[in-house]
Amino acid sequence: MCKKCSGGFLLVEALFALALLWTAAAVLLPLYMQIAMERNNLALEEKSRRLLTIALYEEPLVGDTAVADGRTVFHMQARDEGGRMWKVCVRWNDYVGRERERCGYGKR
Repeated sequence: MCKKCSGGFLLVEALFALALLWTAAAVLLPLYMQIAMERNNLALEEKSRRLLTIALYEEPLVGDTAVADGRTVFHMQARDEGGRMWKVCVRWNDYVGRERERCGYGKR
């Protein structure tokens, strides 16, 4: 039998376990933040799709229009492509700062 074995944790073992947890958190937290930002960017893209659908099929759009939604401004532009075709584009800046654009064509 071992008289010195107490069966408990040593301070060094507890510090090592905490160091492992902190390392895992330091690695996973930036990844989580990037995933959350991309999820927000997907929500902005979905809003732009809805705006484009409304501009193409429900509400006639003339010239340039700006739609503010929270801290994002969507710029919509309609132009004649000749004949009965027209093009509507929606531009916005996502949360990373990239300029995004989505366009669609419709008949008059």
